[in-house]
Amino acid sequence: MEKNNKNKLSWYKKLKILIPMHRYLNNSGIHDAFKVLKKYYPKLELLKFNKSDKCGLWTIPLSWEVLRGRLFDPKGRKIADYFKNPLVLHSNSVSFNGKIKKNKLMSHIFSDKRRPNLTPFHYRNQFREHIKDWGFCMPYNKSKKLPSGDYRVQIETRFKKRDMNCAYISHNGEISDTLLLTSHFDHPFQANDGIVGSIAAFETISSLKKMRTKISYASLAAPEIIGSIFFAKKFAKKKNIKQAIMTSFCGVKSNLVYSKSSRDNTFIDRALIHILKFKKKKSNIVNFREIIGADEIAFDNVLNDIPCGSLYRWPYKYYHSDKDTIENVDTKSFREYCDIIKELIYIIENNSVFTSKFKDLPKLSDPKINLYISPRYWKRKNNSMPIDKSYYQSKSDMQFEKVLNFIGNDDLRDACVQSSENIQILQSMIPAKANGKMSCFDLAEKCKMPFIFVNEYLNMWEAKKLIKKKWISPFIN
Repeated sequence: MEKNNKNKLSWYKKLKILIPMHRYLNNSGIHDAFKVLKKYYPKLELLKFNKSDKCGLWTIPLSWEVLRGRLFDPKGRKIADYFKNPLVLHSNSVSFNGKIKKNKLMSHIFSDKRRPNLTPFHYRNQFREHIKDWGFCMPYNKSKKLPSGDYRVQIETRFKKRDMNCAYISHNGEISDTLLLTSHFDHPFQANDGIVGSIAAFETISSLKKMRTKISYASLAAPEIIGSIFFAKKFAKKKNIKQAIMTSFCGVKSNLVYSKSSRDNTFIDRALIHILKFKKKKSNIVNFREIIGADEIAFDNVLNDIPCGSLYRWPYKYYHSDKDTIENVDTKSFREYCDIIKELIYIIENNSVFTSKFKDLPKLSDPKINLYISPRYWKRKNNSMPIDKSYYQSKSDMQFEKVLNFIGNDDLRDACVQSSENIQILQSMIPAKANGKMSCFDLAEKCKMPFIFVNEYLNMWEAKKLIKKKWISPFIN
C-alpha cells in the first residue's frame, strides 16, 4: 500500500529516499527531489523563479551538473569518486582533465583538521560563481598519507542557466496572516542540516489539515539563502507572511537552541522561550544568528521586515560532513521537535485576553462553581494524582486530572504537575487581572506555569460564565 500511496510513507522513510539525492542549489538533483516531495505532499506548490531574475547582486544560481569527478593516485587507484560520495568534489568545480604533482594537488584539497576522519562539505563556491576553480574534499588523515607522484584528475562539469524552484505548502486559517516555517532543501547526502527541518515543517503543516485555525501556517523548502531571498521578494507580501521560524537540525541528539529574531521580543520569540523553559533537558536562548544561521537573513531585514528566529539542536559533530546521514537522525529528537512546534501553534491559537463577567468575587469552592483546586504539590503516580485523605477532591481536581492525562507529551505533563504548586497564585490573579488587558500567556508567565495549564483553567472559568475570552493575534504587539 505504501508503494502506491507515497504520501502515506512515514517521515523517516521519506527522508531515506530524499537524503541520498544530489541536491545542490539549482541542479537536476534538487529539481528531482522537489518532484518527489510533491508526490509526498500533493497540495505542495512548486514556486518558479525565472533564470534571468535578479535581486540586487543576487542572481538565480546556475545549474551545476557533474558528469565525472574522479581522482586517481600515482598507482592508478581511484581515491575519490563524486558518484559514490558527492561531497568529495568542491561545489561548482569547473572541468579539469590531466595529471598534477602532489604539491600542486594539495592546494586543491580541502580537509578539516579538527575532524580528521570526516569528509567535509566545501560549500562556499555555491555562492561564488565568479570563482573558476576545482577541488576535492577528503579526510585530513587521508590527505596527509597521500604519496608523492603524479595524480590524474578527471572532472567534467556543465553550467547552464535554469529556472529555480522552491516548495511551499500552506494551511489557511480564518485570517491570511501567516507564520512561515522555513528550511533549506539542498546539501547533497546530508540529513540534519537542511532537509530534516524541511520534512519536520511539512509534516507539521500537513497535520493541521483537519484543524480550524485562527491564523494561517505555511512551510517553505528552498535552496539555502538564495531561494529564500527570491521567495521573500516575490511572494512574502502575496502570501501575507508576518513572521518566520527557521527549522533545522531537528534530529540531532543535542540540546535545543532558540535563536531569537532580530527584534528579540516578538510574541513568537516569547512563546518559544516559554515552551523551552518547561523542558527537562537544558536549552539555550541566544540572540539573532548568534551561533549558526542561514535563511533568517533573507526575511529578517529592514527591507522585508519579517522577524525570523531559528529553532535547532546544537552542537552537531557531523555538521557539513559525510557523516550527516540518516543513521544520525534520532527519531525521539525529531518527534520532540515537532511537538514543540505544535505546542507553539496551540499557544498562538488559544492566547486570549480575559474579561470578568462576575458581579461578586467568585467563591471557587462553592458546589455551584467547583473551580477550587487544592494548593498543594501534586505528584503523579501511574498517571494519576494521589490525594491526601485530609483534603476534599473537588470536581475541578478530577477534571484537571483528566486534562493532565490528555497531554501526550511527558515533559509538558510533568511540568504542569510540578508547577501546580503555584495554583493559588493563579486562582488569585484571575479575578485581579480580568480587565481585558492581560492575556492568558501573560498570566502563565506571571504564574510561572505552562500555558496549557493556565489556558485550560481559564476555559473552566469561561464555561461557568465567570469570564469572557477574546483571542488576540500573535502579530500585534
